[in-house]
Amino acid sequence: MSKLQTETMSKLKYLFFTLTTALLLWHCASMQKPSGGPKDKDAPKILSSFPQQGATNSSPKRIEIHFDEFFKLKNLQNELLISPPLNETPLISQKGKSLFIDLKEELNPDNTYTFNFGKGIVDFHEGNVLKDYSLVFSTGNKLDSLSLRGRVSSCPTPTMPENVIVGIYQKDSLQRDSTIYLRKPDYFALVNEGGNFQINHIRKGTFELLAFEDVNANYKYDGATEQIAFCDSLITIGDSTGIALWLFQEERELKLLESKAKKNGRIHWAFNKPINAVEIQTYPKVDFIHKIDADSLFVWPSYSKDSFYIWTNVDARLDSIWVKSDTLNKQSIEVSIQSKFLKQSDLLIVQTDAPLTSVDTSQIKLFSDSTQIEYAFTQSDFELMFDFPHKENQSFNLILNKGALIDVYNNLNDSINLSLYSKIESALASLNINLDVENENYFIELLKDGIVIDKIDAGKEMKFTELLPSKYRLRLTIDSNKDGKWTPGNYFDGIPPEKVFYYLEEINLRANWELEVDFLMIN
Repeated sequence: MSKLQTETMSKLKYLFFTLTTALLLWHCASMQKPSGGPKDKDAPKILSSFPQQGATNSSPKRIEIHFDEFFKLKNLQNELLISPPLNETPLISQKGKSLFIDLKEELNPDNTYTFNFGKGIVDFHEGNVLKDYSLVFSTGNKLDSLSLRGRVSSCPTPTMPENVIVGIYQKDSLQRDSTIYLRKPDYFALVNEGGNFQINHIRKGTFELLAFEDVNANYKYDGATEQIAFCDSLITIGDSTGIALWLFQEERELKLLESKAKKNGRIHWAFNKPINAVEIQTYPKVDFIHKIDADSLFVWPSYSKDSFYIWTNVDARLDSIWVKSDTLNKQSIEVSIQSKFLKQSDLLIVQTDAPLTSVDTSQIKLFSDSTQIEYAFTQSDFELMFDFPHKENQSFNLILNKGALIDVYNNLNDSINLSLYSKIESALASLNINLDVENENYFIELLKDGIVIDKIDAGKEMKFTELLPSKYRLRLTIDSNKDGKWTPGNYFDGIPPEKVFYYLEEINLRANWELEVDFLMIN
């Protein structure tokens, strides 16, 4: 065979080997099945622990828990709840398939301890959570077996804050002191999403019961920055079941947040809570108009002096501000209406952001479906009230031309066009409420998106009429002090908050409906 033939055969063999190898590799890759088995859905299982579950006469320095697989800790430092609580935060560590908790203090004698791990342990690969695991043991010769359960409701709003603790403090007499500020409860449990709680493994005795919002996770009540609920007497564990508590925020100490001259020459005092009354003085003496709106006080002085002091006295708190006339700025008057929907029996009420001294009704026009109509008119410092016949299913336009309104500083309004409408009866709904209340002092409120739409006092017909189709909620308040509003309680004075009950379901009203509901006062 010639040299050329030999080289040609070698090249053909190399090409054949390369093609065969590539074909085999492609074939193997295309036919290979995915690796792995079914997805793991199981949480880690506990093989053993020290102390053992339910152990007695055990005062460990270190707690050990051994699992059947590798695991991860998911915020366990915060998820781990120890009852009774410890003074020192334990040291948590893991090695392989084992969890270790090193205690930094001696456990109290003759106590049953519960270590609840929450959602802090998950398996390594899929993150499956070990749920409802608690390690319970006693430093004495028996496990405490009594329990306490109940429900916490939030008032006046139904939203339960996060991290609400129900705690009990062993006491022989109900003396309201600084214990709840300085000491952790002897036993506690967290309130679940439904407002329910259960404290287990309690020793026999009498206890003070309360709940509080533990914002900073220190197991102590920190005053009006957190919400609180309390029982009006000591409880005996075993004799008390299904206890109802009302969570509320105590009245905060009045504080001034801001005081300064603002738009339209008014002076604004902003406080940290709603105010009810005020005394105002000026030096040198000037005339003024004032208005309280929730947590704000607005004052419009006359500015007849170049400068002056103005003092306010709110709940024995004195505040002052020095005012110069050059703080007066020209700005147009703003107006607003509460709702564009006008009920058959309602007046049209327009609110202004400044006190008025003059109204030119010749510059105010009211139209119904493009036809001008007459109206009767009255006014106060901050409101314009229009009375006119309005039929069903009409549209209205209230036009206030520029200069129709003049305030105390001779500011004018810009041209304004307000649109309103009425509805035909068949497009509206009504709500009848069947109610059985032993207390004679109460009121019911109709809410939409958390805002009070209407209110009915005790003794009147329990019926809301001319309602737009929408979703609503009902709220009943026991008005113990008869002041027409919800009043919070006070822990040290032993005064509970006024109780608030919500109708359990959201009410969906449709057009041409007259719905009847039974309002059961269930906590």
